[in-house]
Amino acid sequence: MVTEKKPAAPAASDKKESAKAGSSVADKPPAKNKASQAPVNKSPKNPFPWFKTILLLLLIAALAGSSWFGWMQWQQRSVLAEGLQSNLIAFENNVERQQQAVIRASQEQSQTIKALQDQLYSLRLLTNRQAEQILTLGTATRGDWLLAEATYLVRLANQRLQVERSIENPLAILESVDSIFIQINDPELLAVRNALAIDIAALRMTEIVDREGIYLELQAISSALETLSILQPRADDEAAQQAQAVQNSQQAPSSLTETLERFSEKFGNLIVLQKRQQPIEPLLSRAERTMVRQNFYLLLEQAQSALLREEQIIYSSSLNKAEALLRRYFQLNSESEALIARLQALAERSVSQQLPDISGSQNAIQTALNLRHGSTADEGAEQ
Repeated sequence: MVTEKKPAAPAASDKKESAKAGSSVADKPPAKNKASQAPVNKSPKNPFPWFKTILLLLLIAALAGSSWFGWMQWQQRSVLAEGLQSNLIAFENNVERQQQAVIRASQEQSQTIKALQDQLYSLRLLTNRQAEQILTLGTATRGDWLLAEATYLVRLANQRLQVERSIENPLAILESVDSIFIQINDPELLAVRNALAIDIAALRMTEIVDREGIYLELQAISSALETLSILQPRADDEAAQQAQAVQNSQQAPSSLTETLERFSEKFGNLIVLQKRQQPIEPLLSRAERTMVRQNFYLLLEQAQSALLREEQIIYSSSLNKAEALLRRYFQLNSESEALIARLQALAERSVSQQLPDISGSQNAIQTALNLRHGSTADEGAEQ
């Protein structure tokens, strides 16, 4: 604004000068008008201040616009650079994940190849073993077949002894194996027959536990309990006897003396003194009687379960508790005494089966087979 006011000052002075000149021209004669008009028509000394100002403003505006445009371009380039940087990081992460996936896939593939190679190796071994067995079967004699059968039967006897925990079946199997060795009649198998004879003797000397018989006998005792009656009060029996006597006295006529004697006897029987060593227990109700019977049944079932599991302590304890329950709550007659005696005898029996070791015959047969196969292989190698 200061630059605009400075050119205005010469204009005012020019107007004053022109006014003075006009006045002087008016005062002077007309001949001198041309000479006086010459300085008036001259242009001012500074004709370009507005143009310079405009050029300066345009230059400033151009500089501002170019700086603003450059700043905007710089902002766009920075945003574009950040986007490119993030895309580059994402791409590198993706490449890294792909590389890890490829590494895992290669590891899994190598493991699969290794497993397949192991399976192939095992299959080759199995094929070779089967081929050897086929070759040996082609050259096997009747004695070899009988020896293989004896080996299988001895192994079966050991398994059944451990699973069934019974002596009868393993003993019968070993006896049949002994008959097979009699058919073979090979002096090289005398050591095997010796081990077999030791196992057969061990089985014969083992005490047999008749679990089936004990189980069925306990079941019979449980069924016989239904016929036994629980203790009844004696007062009921005495009242019934007195009522029967009164009926008899009413039916048969008697004299006054007999009547008095009978009356005095009955009156004397009304008062009875007894000395009890144990505390008097209240009589059982019907529900309690049913509970007593159910407890007896449960004790017998517990003894049967312990018998099958060969638990000697639980078996004997259950039968002893059943015996005590029978003595306490049931009438002692011939039937109950027989059951009590039988429970005592069963509680003393052993239910744990002691099993002998019959693996000696199996080891001896396996040793004989190894020696025979070894000698056969040596003969084949020599040929």
